[in-house]
Amino acid sequence: MKKKLTSRKFWIAIITNIVSLSVIFSKLGGTIGIIAGIIGVVGLSAIYLITESKIDVASVSTNYEELLKLIETIKKKEGE
Repeated sequence: MKKKLTSRKFWIAIITNIVSLSVIFSKLGGTIGIIAGIIGVVGLSAIYLITESKIDVASVSTNYEELLKLIETIKKKEGE
C-alpha cells in the first residue's frame, strides 16, 4: 500500500479526478464541461485500472517463474 501512495501515477490520477469532478459539479463550461468532466473521470479511472492490472499481472508472472526455478533447484539438490 505504501508503494501505491508514493506512486506519481497514483497522485496524477487522484488530482486529475478531483479536477474533473470539480468541473462537473461547478458546471464550468455548461453541458460540454460536464460531459468532458465525466469522460475525464471515467476514462482516467479505466486507464489507471487497466495499467495497474497489467503491472500486477507482469509482477505475478515474474514471481511465478522465479518460484518454479527455485523449486527446480531444490529438487536438484535433493537428488544429489
